[in-house]
Amino acid sequence: MEAGRVQTVVLDSNVFIKEFQEGRVLRPIARRMKKYRSKLVIPETVLGEVSRITGTDPIATMEHVYQYCKQPITIDRTDEIIEESNRISQKYYECHSPDNMILATAKITGSTLVSFDRDLLQTAKMEGVQAFLPRNFIRWG
Repeated sequence: MEAGRVQTVVLDSNVFIKEFQEGRVLRPIARRMKKYRSKLVIPETVLGEVSRITGTDPIATMEHVYQYCKQPITIDRTDEIIEESNRISQKYYECHSPDNMILATAKITGSTLVSFDRDLLQTAKMEGVQAFLPRNFIRWG
């Protein structure tokens, strides 16, 4: 990590979903982020997918996140992110919505991506985005 630059981290929807289903996922990630003064970036797409799958509304999701990360950054879909997500989904047939939006957000913001989805992690690495399984992210650094 570059000196003086704050590391930003994008968590895939599946990290939040697993947190709501099982717990014990966000706390160690947040601890590592706090140690390295990293900032959490939450794409609008992630909030929508978590809401759709868990039935938890986005405000409740954010309230849960605030327990671990005091100042998360939420990112809307910008034209730049939409263009990049379209390029990614055309280049990698297996990377479709919402993964392409999440990866595009990580790439555009220069963030590290954390996900349980190994295919998404592989695609991220091919796109030059630093990407980890949660357990590896916790140990990294």
